[in-house]
Amino acid sequence: MLVVDEASLLRIEVYAELHTLTQFEGDSKPYLPIILAGQNNLVDLLLYRTSVPLASRIVSRCHLQGITREDMDRYLNHHLKISGVSQQIFADAAVTAIQQGSGGLLRRASHLARGALIAAAHEKNQIVSAEHVRIASTELI
Repeated sequence: MLVVDEASLLRIEVYAELHTLTQFEGDSKPYLPIILAGQNNLVDLLLYRTSVPLASRIVSRCHLQGITREDMDRYLNHHLKISGVSQQIFADAAVTAIQQGSGGLLRRASHLARGALIAAAHEKNQIVSAEHVRIASTELI
């Protein structure tokens, strides 16, 4: 099995090469299953003329949605707990701001939460506010 993370960042020519890899002994057996993981534009890249042979071999597609506000609260609390923090340090408005600012995507949520924690610590606040999340969002690319 070949897993390609961030496949949406590959050069378009690479998709034709991946198709070649899947043709080992023809189409009779899938000797090399490939999982492509990437952002939404991966679907667009597979529509290019040079990518169509690979796209035609796709058996299953899955689009992951961002997590809900309630799940974001659990996600942040879980990370606080494994970090040794027992009390809630994110205000409700901050959790909402993280969920909205990240679109429910965990990597971006983690970056926002970490940046908000830094902003709160810089101001010597014990509770992370939505304003801290806003400050953190200006630092993210």
